[in-house]
Amino acid sequence: MRSFAARKTDFLAACHAVQQRNVALEEIHDKGADLVLAFFRLAKNALVHRIDNQAMVKTLAQTHQIAVDFAATVGGEVAISFVDQTIFICGQLLRASRSIYESAIELGTLLERCQVSEISYSAELTQQDLLAFAEAFSLSARDPQKRDTLLNSKLNRMEARKLDTSLKRSDHDDNLPEVEKMLRAYASALMVMRRFFDRTAEGKNAVPYHVKRIAQRLVTLGLKDENALLAMTTLVNIHRDDAGRAVQSAILAVLIARRISANRAILGQLAMAALMADSGRVRSAGKSGRDALVQLPEEVEKAIPSLSSAICIASCGVNLPSALRAVIAYEATAIERAQLLGPLYDRTMSPLVQSKVIHTVRALLDRLAPRDTSRPLSPLDALAAVSQIPAVDNTIYKILVSAVGLLPTGTVVEFETGEWGVVLGPSAYPDAVDKPRIRLMTDKHGQSFSRPKEIDLGEPSTSRRYPRIASTIAPDGARFNLAGVLITATT
Repeated sequence: MRSFAARKTDFLAACHAVQQRNVALEEIHDKGADLVLAFFRLAKNALVHRIDNQAMVKTLAQTHQIAVDFAATVGGEVAISFVDQTIFICGQLLRASRSIYESAIELGTLLERCQVSEISYSAELTQQDLLAFAEAFSLSARDPQKRDTLLNSKLNRMEARKLDTSLKRSDHDDNLPEVEKMLRAYASALMVMRRFFDRTAEGKNAVPYHVKRIAQRLVTLGLKDENALLAMTTLVNIHRDDAGRAVQSAILAVLIARRISANRAILGQLAMAALMADSGRVRSAGKSGRDALVQLPEEVEKAIPSLSSAICIASCGVNLPSALRAVIAYEATAIERAQLLGPLYDRTMSPLVQSKVIHTVRALLDRLAPRDTSRPLSPLDALAAVSQIPAVDNTIYKILVSAVGLLPTGTVVEFETGEWGVVLGPSAYPDAVDKPRIRLMTDKHGQSFSRPKEIDLGEPSTSRRYPRIASTIAPDGARFNLAGVLITATT
């Protein structure tokens, strides 16, 4: 069997090596949670039971079945990687419920005790191989004098190793493509916000040092490569929890605000306000109500704007930046609850521009990924719906359209010729607001192009004529992985 050490070390390269209709990729997303949970249970049992214990034997058999089935499904070697409390399976960000993700993080912590940050195996894995892994892990985790036992074990059809330091996150690693930096920043942002909201839900006022760092990082990446930032917005329906919504709000807010100002401090302040705007809702919902796709009672909803602003002050202290965030959080969340609270300030004052920006992007997210069980709208329909909201500022809305295009990024379109494509973003030509950049994906017979072609419908040309867009396709009707198409296109 080929040595695992010979594999390409930068596993995140696989994150953007996505092909349309990639069944294996879909299986990784669908079944990855089961795989990591199986290894977590195996590790926990190995710590509390003897290897020949009946519970251990049963867990070993279950883990082996799940592991080999997963390897057979994806058709090759499998790696579970842990980088700064972010988990990847075969290079793909783990998608899982909070409870499973917490178990995965605990597994990573246990492995870190053994100086290991990645475990990998082949499709030929046997129960005996898993047993040897469990024995080595148990010895390493229990005895501080033998921490390197697992790392140095000569396992069959498995390997436990420490990832290269080049895989560590770095805001200044210029050797990485912008899309990889964005993927890492997005994954890190989700975990930081989940931990911050966990503490908020418990009634604790956590100092948001890491939240500030995430805000600054999103601003830096957004100023360098807007296309990579736009690609992340296609994940809005995948991460519909409070953390995902907060990160998506910050991304869209930066996309709008960078057209108004290039000041990093201003953009960072706005991104941080967007990240913390839902802190009042999280505190009100508590641990049991976190992320539930239901509307809170009216009396609770009425108190959320004031509570959000209070948490901003309590978390960050009494200072000018904290006060500004408190005002932005209050105004943005109060405007969207005008039916319950009445007009903001009884119309005696106008909200800050920053508040208008955050209110607009949150209104868009409400329609792309509703808080309740309502059917999500397509990007185009969601944008149209936002234009009908009286409280949405017309100027901010126009800037939003300029940022995402009249046909927003991720919209699946059908041309009059029968070809299908995905909108990559607005045209490179500012005057062509109704003619986006598109990646052609399938021909008129529905067959995927071996080399998808990118075209800019706004390109001024006298020698060629691009076909007209005949209609848009609902996201669930797409024949390809939208996020994969966009991430691949930014590389």
